[in-house]
Amino acid sequence: MIDHAESGTDPTITTNKRALRVAYVLAYRAPNYIRSLSLQRALGNCSGIELLLARNHSSGVARYFETWRALRQLRKTPAPDIYILGFRGHEMFWPVRWLTRGKPLVFDALMSPSAALREENKAGFLGRLLAPLLHRFERGILRRADLVLTDTQQHVAFYVRQFGLPQDKLLAVPVGAVEANASADLAATPAAADAPLSVLFYGSMLPLHGIDVIIAAAAKLADLPIRFDFVGGSARQAQRLHRLCATRGVTHYAHRRWVPLDELVGAEIPRADVCLGGPFGGTPQARRVVTGKTSQSLALGKATVIGAIDEASGFIDKDNCLLVPQADAAALASTLRWCAAHRDALPAIGQRGQMLYRQRLSVQTITQQLCPALQRLLAAHKAQP
Repeated sequence: MIDHAESGTDPTITTNKRALRVAYVLAYRAPNYIRSLSLQRALGNCSGIELLLARNHSSGVARYFETWRALRQLRKTPAPDIYILGFRGHEMFWPVRWLTRGKPLVFDALMSPSAALREENKAGFLGRLLAPLLHRFERGILRRADLVLTDTQQHVAFYVRQFGLPQDKLLAVPVGAVEANASADLAATPAAADAPLSVLFYGSMLPLHGIDVIIAAAAKLADLPIRFDFVGGSARQAQRLHRLCATRGVTHYAHRRWVPLDELVGAEIPRADVCLGGPFGGTPQARRVVTGKTSQSLALGKATVIGAIDEASGFIDKDNCLLVPQADAAALASTLRWCAAHRDALPAIGQRGQMLYRQRLSVQTITQQLCPALQRLLAAHKAQP
């Protein structure tokens, strides 16, 4: 299926005689992953850009054929000027590179799959064994892309160091979020004064998220009326969560499998008192990311606990977020204890966090960074002999 997205009115870039035709190509198993949605919305806001979509709507193996058919049809006259292969497009890169030869191809690397195997132990011993092979495969992809997208300057430095990429070939743009309407007040969901402090974590429960750190912190708060709500994770990760809670004596918690995105944004995050953005794991990857859940919680005006990384992101503890060192259960417990004692301060922290999101992490920020970069990329491509 091919979608044609209307250009917005944001005067981010100067309009040319003809709109720049940008094709966003996606074949990810989660087609509505927030990174993909944010990039599409940002591109749709660019004046002077006509956004074309060749993307999957299914989640199984058929998604590759769905996207491939759409991409082949999209290349009919007039063909796109630039192609963007969305996250995670490693397995489709070489066919897409062949089909789009002669035109600039932008690759949204975001995070490194070989690093996830090597540094995060994502697939155990077998993953560590295969990591060097995947690293070489990944390096070939990154070097053949014309522009590589990721999310933070820490990741830019990682790609330069690990894959030998020139820094000017990389562009860090934030992950983005589903954003509330300006008139909506999703953060204003007052609970009874004697209700337990509601602490929400949602996500895939990968090592970088530090579930063990969260549970260890929860065990230190047994004397307080705090309830932890966990959403997400695989069946195996859920079993580990329950096992950790049982071992640590944590009983005031609930776990549910994935909920639809609209329910997460419209109900789960708004009803929480505090959101755990993390990451808390202290792994190498954890120290390079601002998580999607951090951006999403800030975007909805929620007081958000964030695991610090070595990057100037504008996070200020107890001002626009709750900032903690990673891999430190005692620090996380101390912060949540402070939240329980200062519940009346949390809404204002959430509001200032939302302001920070709009300034540094929003879809508008992506628009301001990405759209001029695409114009420069096309100009450089045309200037080549």
